[in-house]
Amino acid sequence: MGSDGRLTRAWRRIRPGKNPLARRGDRWDGRLLVMLVALVIAAVPVAVGWGGDVYASRLDDVARDAAAKHQVTAVLTAKAPTSATTGYARGVRAPARWTAPGGGERTGSVPAHRGATRGTEVAIWVDPGGAVTSPPVTRTGAVVDGASAGLALWLLVAAGGGLAYGAFRVLLARSRQAWWDREWQRVAQDWARQ
Repeated sequence: MGSDGRLTRAWRRIRPGKNPLARRGDRWDGRLLVMLVALVIAAVPVAVGWGGDVYASRLDDVARDAAAKHQVTAVLTAKAPTSATTGYARGVRAPARWTAPGGGERTGSVPAHRGATRGTEVAIWVDPGGAVTSPPVTRTGAVVDGASAGLALWLLVAAGGGLAYGAFRVLLARSRQAWWDREWQRVAQDWARQ
């Protein structure tokens, strides 16, 4: 069967028309499907707006991090471990010293490559007091966060609509089966009388 047959069947599911074989549940099935499709389409601008709000919020974080975090060079004071048994999957931590933004010398544990030798220079991010911190949020990170939030909201609405439609179809199938059972009992009684 070609795609033309599938489209015709889908259209008849949405709008049974004046078909005398269409039950009331069939008509409600079509109405609910149209309403859910409309809801999913209407959720697009809402999701885009919410993603834009998340993006704007993350841009504020970008500006705040750019002002508060500084990249400095740390020098390892000992050889870095060669295994990840210290609990860091991407690398290891090693003792190092660096100069804080205010000018004082600091020491501590910094992320380093496995097996890095003493004296190796490592770029780290520090706060105004000189303590090691996470890298700042980037504009790319803000875009990804905004797009992810908007897409997640839209997918949540679409999945919720799909689950609601599936639950309605299950209840409708049970109702139809109960109706068929009642009709067969009636027919069986009619046959038994003959």
